[in-house]
Amino acid sequence: MKRIETPDYPIMFKVDIVRETTKRVSVIDYLLVNVANGSGTMNVNGIDYPLDVGEVYLIARFEKVQFKTEESLQLTQIRLSEDAVEEYLLRNKPVENQESRIRSVIQLPRHLLVDSIFSGIESGVNNGYRVPMPLVFLKMQECIGILTYVCPALHDWFSKMNSVQKINLREFMETHYMDNLPLEQLAMASGRSLSTFRRDFLKEFGTTPGKWLLKKRLKEAYRLITQCHKSPSTFLYELGFESFPHFSRCFKSIYGIQPSILLKNSVVTSVTAM
Repeated sequence: MKRIETPDYPIMFKVDIVRETTKRVSVIDYLLVNVANGSGTMNVNGIDYPLDVGEVYLIARFEKVQFKTEESLQLTQIRLSEDAVEEYLLRNKPVENQESRIRSVIQLPRHLLVDSIFSGIESGVNNGYRVPMPLVFLKMQECIGILTYVCPALHDWFSKMNSVQKINLREFMETHYMDNLPLEQLAMASGRSLSTFRRDFLKEFGTTPGKWLLKKRLKEAYRLITQCHKSPSTFLYELGFESFPHFSRCFKSIYGIQPSILLKNSVVTSVTAM
């Protein structure tokens, strides 16, 4: 059974924007936006979308969104994680003959069921109630189910967006393996949630990210020592190692020799061969 990452933040919240102000947001999740009160505009990728009471928009992940109002604006927003979308896609078949264009913003039709998404837990938000973590994933699944029922083409849209936003994992890791970043940040940079990153990584490389990174970095360290005759102190931190004892211990466990001894032997061998 795959591991599901449950967000540790509220998935539904309200945003108040006062007169003549602009608010910019960018989140790693799909964003469902409902205009609760007031009016204004929403700008995504240079395109303005009108915001009036009752309007509902679905915005793709990682998009930079700008909200603006001349009077006042109150938005109710729901975040839908990549994991929740993937789980839904795995459990539900697409509707035949439904097509959707690759666009970052979808305006939802006005529908009683769409309204129910917000009204169902809006009272809790108004009273500061936070949905218990075990129910967060189920609530997101419910939202996605309603959205794809009201607008069947969204099944195809979600599927395409999840694929488009992911970059080639092997090419990405070959370029960024020296970046000393937490896995969460590496996953985000590759267009994936942490659990999807782990799952895709295992499928692509046949091992875990941590084990692959360690082996890859040690292999590069071996090359730098034996071919370039560089001291570990000159590249230790660039390869993502935080201390020499840790590096030395890991290096010996793989190559059976201390890096300092290997450096000494490689230099001697190089001089002798001249």
